[in-house]
Amino acid sequence: MGAGAAGNAIAKLLNLYAPGIEIIAVDSKGIISAQRPDLNDSKQRLLEFTNPRGVTGSLVDALADADIFLGVSQPGLLTPEMVKTMAADPIIFAMANPVPEIMPDLALAAGAAVVATGRSDFPNQVNNALAFPGIFRGALDNRVRAITDQHKIAAAEAIASLVAEPSAEQIVPPVTDSRLVPTIAALIV
Repeated sequence: MGAGAAGNAIAKLLNLYAPGIEIIAVDSKGIISAQRPDLNDSKQRLLEFTNPRGVTGSLVDALADADIFLGVSQPGLLTPEMVKTMAADPIIFAMANPVPEIMPDLALAAGAAVVATGRSDFPNQVNNALAFPGIFRGALDNRVRAITDQHKIAAAEAIASLVAEPSAEQIVPPVTDSRLVPTIAALIV
């Protein structure tokens, strides 16, 4: 949910990292589909690798049997009723800040197995502060002139590797984990 700059970048990285997964992008007017006459150039480009089945409709339609909700949109757009229509044990990344698309307690009560937000007062804070200090340190140390998608994916894998035993309450280390910067920096070459 959210087809602006962040949503587009996330969709592109997901497609690069896991080609073949079905991504359905949704904006404030509904599912990004070839049937929509109002798509700007960036949303038209999303159609190159999203929505292969040509699903139309709203967020409700996009979520039917979905495994993951990834929101970079606005507060309160995801309801418990919508979570209940998703596949069993869905994963919810509600990144709108400071108020997420759904509050973690509501998502969990509706059946979510894992919930992440951008907030530090909930488990699983996903924040750019996890990655960028290490990416910038590596770029400076190694005189890297351009940050590539491969650098971003390497940083994500490094972050995940720092959680020895992932659980529903910990899929990423805390932003204060002193291993983050050196681990990520070493991969930015």
